Amino acid sequence: MATNNHPIVLRFEGLRPEQLSRFELHRLRRQMDRSEFEPRRTRLNKLLIGSDTWAEDTLAEIDDMRMENFANELTKLKKRKRVSEIEKRMIEGPKDPWRPSKYGPMREVIITAHSDWFESAGDQSTWRGMMAKRRREKQFEDLAIGWLTYNFGEDVVHARADRDEKAYHIHAVILPRDQDQHGRPMLIPSKHDAIRSYEHAQDIAGIWFAQAGLARGEARAFAARQARTAGMKGPDPVNHKPTWKWRQEVAAELWSERVELNARASKLDAREEAVEAEAAQVEARTVAVAARESATERAANEADAVLAVAEGLASNYFEVKDASGPPRLAVTEAGKASDHAKPIIQRVAKSRKGRQRAEGLFGRAWSAMREFARGEAEERLRDEFAEIENTQEALLDVVKDLPPTIREGLGATWRTVSKQIMGLRRLLLKRGYLDEGVGRSDAEKPKGDASDEK
Repeated sequence: MATNNHPIVLRFEGLRPEQLSRFELHRLRRQMDRSEFEPRRTRLNKLLIGSDTWAEDTLAEIDDMRMENFANELTKLKKRKRVSEIEKRMIEGPKDPWRPSKYGPMREVIITAHSDWFESAGDQSTWRGMMAKRRREKQFEDLAIGWLTYNFGEDVVHARADRDEKAYHIHAVILPRDQDQHGRPMLIPSKHDAIRSYEHAQDIAGIWFAQAGLARGEARAFAARQARTAGMKGPDPVNHKPTWKWRQEVAAELWSERVELNARASKLDAREEAVEAEAAQVEARTVAVAARESATERAANEADAVLAVAEGLASNYFEVKDASGPPRLAVTEAGKASDHAKPIIQRVAKSRKGRQRAEGLFGRAWSAMREFARGEAEERLRDEFAEIENTQEALLDVVKDLPPTIREGLGATWRTVSKQIMGLRRLLLKRGYLDEGVGRSDAEKPKGDASDEK
């Protein structure tokens, strides 16, 4: 139960049947300024008494009362044979089933309390506080339904709870059905004490809603009577605002709050955009630093891979092969068998670009070394061939001085040696290591054998 002294707010407004259509438009939030309510909360509004067709049903019931009274009146005039009066009434047609008044035959009742009372149930920024407010609204709703049915019974044709405006409140419509002294069905608002006496309605509402901790509104009428009795000036009368004006003021207040919220939201959006821009800059700097670190790491791995290839070649863990295409680095058998070669191989594997660079560098050096070695070998071959020819000429001189019998025994051997020397010379000529006609010895001249020499 609430412990504050907020008053129960109870208002009555006159209502005519022709105003029900406008009342329904408001209930359904049609042709209504959206600033007067919160559209996202309209679904929380709740029908408490009556059906969705209550307005149509009420108008139909009033029309039935009008036609029933008209038919009964014509019947009575016919029984009394008042022909002229019958003709007059036929021209006038059915009459409304209520006495004319400035308020109309029906009443709209608004029951609520200040929005602070509902929100004081708990901290509305927390889920627990919102649930406490919802329980308070439910307690208020149950009390309001009980008060309406206790005081007006079945004459309450409609009641609903609105939760999409500033404060939770309940609208109800009273159709005061009764009979006049002639037994005709009529709408007679004064049949209900709460409508006949506004002060009485406030009294019984204050007693009823005290269960929720609400108090009766200020007893201004009683205070005014007391002041008049004492010859003093009483409190100024309260000018209750029409419902439409009250709604306009509520709408203006809601609009002001909405403008303020929009301004705060714009500031928050600007701050969020600034934070997002700063976060984007930080992210860009982080990416740039990561890219630089990654590039530095790749360059370091590439250089280390080249050094590892050089170490492997020096240690006979690698060799460069280029027989079938571009230079290619290969692990030697010694490299496969050595544990010392594993970390070197792993260093090379960290950078594919470093390995390719090393293959290019060391491949070219390897080819140059091989060409140099081949040149030295060919030079030695030419020198050795010249020495062989000199030796051949020296042997010819020796053979010439041998006895004939010995020279004849050396004929076959000499022809074999001469044949091999001639084959080697032709190979050197083909490869361009000797010039034609240079270094030609007598052994190459067309002779039968060494025994022909005299």
